[in-house]
Amino acid sequence: MRYTKFFTALFILALLVNTAAAHELTIKAAKYSNIPAGEKFNAEVQSAHRFIVPEEVEILSRVKAGIIQDGKLIESELRANEKGLCIDFTVTPPEGTFILAAIKDGESWCVTNEGGKSGSRTELEAQGLKVISANKYDKYAKAIFNASHDDKTFAQVLNHPLEIIPVTNPADVKSGEYFHVKIMLNGQPYTGPVWASYDGFVTEYENTYAYYTEAENGEAHIKITHSGWWGVRASQGGLPGKSGDYDSVNLRAFLLFEVK
Repeated sequence: MRYTKFFTALFILALLVNTAAAHELTIKAAKYSNIPAGEKFNAEVQSAHRFIVPEEVEILSRVKAGIIQDGKLIESELRANEKGLCIDFTVTPPEGTFILAAIKDGESWCVTNEGGKSGSRTELEAQGLKVISANKYDKYAKAIFNASHDDKTFAQVLNHPLEIIPVTNPADVKSGEYFHVKIMLNGQPYTGPVWASYDGFVTEYENTYAYYTEAENGEAHIKITHSGWWGVRASQGGLPGKSGDYDSVNLRAFLLFEVK
């Protein structure tokens, strides 16, 4: 009985720590439209459980961020902002709609008999720890700026392992209407949970979103209920891991855009 209780407690601990470790990666800026071409533009990479309230500065060596040009990420120099709990970066926008993206190559995060630990399964077991689970969290965020009615840049595909691709032009959607997206997982249509919210909906509670739906065969439909900076989120866990390092990979994706 004591062993059953012990392993039940470890299982619950694994769930709690995995949830705590899984901050969402997002992008935020001071403005989202009417951004002049050719002028320096500042943005932030945020990591948090609350949309969109920064909680921690990600490890710079594991993050890439910048502007998308010809379907590729042009990396910016990243600056840790400890006071703002975010990563700052600067881009030079082109004329019209443009996309900023951020990618985190996640480290192995293990749930052990001594709590959550960073490191591979092999490394931590060599230290005498009992590793209950080992997971890797890879995160992808992309944000659309200067959306306009006659510019199709908003629908550009970046070929992230998990990617939310807008079908509706953000410049066309209004509160009370549906925003349609396509979601792809490793090149195949994604079926699973989708969350969405807008800046300011909830700032007090973690993992609280304004809207929930489920994607079917790669299609999801989000009811827009408010103007402002929106985010659509999807995630997929349980993907194959790397022997001795992590048991599985968890992919997380965010699409961010403005509703006027």
